[in-house]
Amino acid sequence: CLKPNRVFDRPQRQHALGLLILIGWQAQALVRSTWPVFVAFYFQGDRDARFFMWAITAGCILTFLGAVLHFARFTFHLEADQLHVRKGVLVRDKVNIPLDRVQAVHVEQNLLQRLFKVCGLKIDTAGTAGSELVIHALPWDDAHALRSRLLQSAQVTTSGVEDDPRLADTDKPNPVAALDTATLLKVGLSQNHLSKIGFAIGGLLTFQGVAWEVVAELWQQVPSLYRTVLLFLSPLLLVLSPVVIAAVSVLISVATSVVKHWKLRVWVEADEDPTKRALHLAQGLLNRQSMQVPLHKVQWVMWENTWIRRQFGFDTLHVRQASAGGAEPTSGGLKLTIPAVDGTPTRSFEGLVFPTWPERRLVTLRPMAYAFWMRWLKRTLLWSPLALLAAWNFGWVVGLTALGGCAAWTWFWARAWHRGMWATTDGRHVSVHRGWLFRKRVMVDWTKLQAVQFTQNRIQARRGVAHLTFHTASGVAVLPYLPTSTALQIRDLACAQVNGHRGAWM
Repeated sequence: CLKPNRVFDRPQRQHALGLLILIGWQAQALVRSTWPVFVAFYFQGDRDARFFMWAITAGCILTFLGAVLHFARFTFHLEADQLHVRKGVLVRDKVNIPLDRVQAVHVEQNLLQRLFKVCGLKIDTAGTAGSELVIHALPWDDAHALRSRLLQSAQVTTSGVEDDPRLADTDKPNPVAALDTATLLKVGLSQNHLSKIGFAIGGLLTFQGVAWEVVAELWQQVPSLYRTVLLFLSPLLLVLSPVVIAAVSVLISVATSVVKHWKLRVWVEADEDPTKRALHLAQGLLNRQSMQVPLHKVQWVMWENTWIRRQFGFDTLHVRQASAGGAEPTSGGLKLTIPAVDGTPTRSFEGLVFPTWPERRLVTLRPMAYAFWMRWLKRTLLWSPLALLAAWNFGWVVGLTALGGCAAWTWFWARAWHRGMWATTDGRHVSVHRGWLFRKRVMVDWTKLQAVQFTQNRIQARRGVAHLTFHTASGVAVLPYLPTSTALQIRDLACAQVNGHRGAWM
């Protein structure tokens, strides 16, 4: 259990293992920025090989010196409800982080850190695009004690014990969600495999010269009888090769999902004071992760799914606290993502993050028919050059047929898009649904809004439609193509909720 008297009131450095981690981090950064130079030296030939060795030696020396100086000049301590950090090698920086501005703290432990019983700590304050501060190595107890102090949690001992991987799942209080092995396999099967397939094809094209040399050498060693059989089966091999690539990509997706989300558990640290209730997530097989976000600091929640995930009956849940560049929730900052939640955990999260939802009777909002006609017209005009090309080469009959086919196809997609766009509101919250094959649901509390944007051009003003965009500190929710009167009423109601709110929004 943790030491509650750990106060961090004196400047201190990281654990000595942080130096090794910094060396690896500096080496990775150096290789990323100078790899073309190393490649150029490598292809100079044997005569200039000594220059290549000198370059490697210089890179190792610079990496080691940079890591040592970074480790020696990095200190931190707590004073007067602030985290004071001094860092920098050539330019000295002093960073003061008020504890009430800390949005999330993420504890990580890779294999090397686990061997020496230390953790890495990432702190997000919404002041930068990424993590505000990264501490690479702290003892296990100190890391969790510091996290509890940063998040102003009174339950110091409980926070550390809950993250202990030696405890059983039933020992964690207030469980919200958990993933078993079968669900992890479903998560892997529902991932986007196109990127991995593209990576595999790109790798084959990149190393096709070496691959052909290896195949040619092996081909010479195959007996003539087997060569005849292989030549006869070569068309079948060409047909099966995409299937093999796709199967390997799926296996990679499943393996990475299992390793990343192994023993994923989500629970709530309860407290009578609402400002001390926090959402915890722990996961990982090789790289263990433990993230904690105070519930009152959550700004934006999104559920998303694909057609495959809907067949499995689960959504992917994204919970975001305030972050820099709030309009881009997918970039920067620490992210709490649960890859699979079904109906029961979804209702639990709604009750935790939005305890007053629904405050009143829900009102459903749908875009006007003008949205469908505009989208159908734009998509039809976008595909019309193909019809003109067909008419130019094969005659007007073929061109008109192609244009009709494009119009029917775009009509179907525009209709599905229009039907999949709707929202519900109770006068304080809004839940926006979008998409057909790829569905998203964004939910925000109007008392935490940063801005409400009303957009309308001249054509839309004549048609009586307008767009509303709700900006939060971590993302946006958009209500497009609403009637002008409805959009104005919702805008005024949202602004009234912001002005009338007297509690903390962040």
